Amino acid sequence: MVLTSKQIEQYRRDGYLVVRDAIDIAPINRLMAFVSHVIRLESGSTEDDEAVLNRVLIELKRAYPTSSSWIYQTLLTSWALKRFFTDIAIEGMAMQLLGIEDDNNLGTVSPAFRFDIPGDQRNVRTWHQDSAYFLENGPGSEHLVAWIPTNAAYKDNGSVLIAPGTHRNGRLGSTHIEAKGLASEQYTAPEDALAGREILHIDAGPGDVAFIDMDLVHSSGVNVTTDSVRYTAQIRFNTINRADYRPVQLKPIYPEYARRG
Repeated sequence: MVLTSKQIEQYRRDGYLVVRDAIDIAPINRLMAFVSHVIRLESGSTEDDEAVLNRVLIELKRAYPTSSSWIYQTLLTSWALKRFFTDIAIEGMAMQLLGIEDDNNLGTVSPAFRFDIPGDQRNVRTWHQDSAYFLENGPGSEHLVAWIPTNAAYKDNGSVLIAPGTHRNGRLGSTHIEAKGLASEQYTAPEDALAGREILHIDAGPGDVAFIDMDLVHSSGVNVTTDSVRYTAQIRFNTINRADYRPVQLKPIYPEYARRG
């Protein structure tokens, strides 16, 4: 898909851009079928996909928290997730927003997939900039995150909150909170980063993609529904032909999982 000059201008002004119907639904359906498969491997459920993706996962995560960690890490390291990011072919839009003409200069980091169940705030990201977590490039304009809902994302099920325009302040200082137990590590933006700023939720559905400048201040929402899990995929694109480009080194860790079985 070719973005218009108006869309590119909006992205640079606001620090984010939601592109509606940007990707085909078929790769999303394949990925979600795989997610159901992985949940069944751990839960033993023989129910239909709707039940497995919602009620079964909710009950499993509440009863066996590290069992859900096994599901999460299995999804992250799967061929199915890597194939998904290839199939949706959003790299052209990312290149346009980053001003990259040669795809040999496009890098990626942290292809990811997350699920947010009702009431669970252990993995909710506080107000932050992705540039505090990902240091491949300096200016936020040189790298971005593509946020891809694989089911409906809206305020009540914890869709992402953003503060438009905050990317123009560049990378800010942050407060680091180490991961503890099953709670995620945090790099929290300064409280005054949101002073006088408009706060928006991104409402989006399967087929939509939100591109977010790495310096934009944003936060996870909280899922306050009773029985609906929110699913999203994310991948970060960066610019490798920069003097300050720093590719990440990943150290494998193999924890023991207290699984359902």
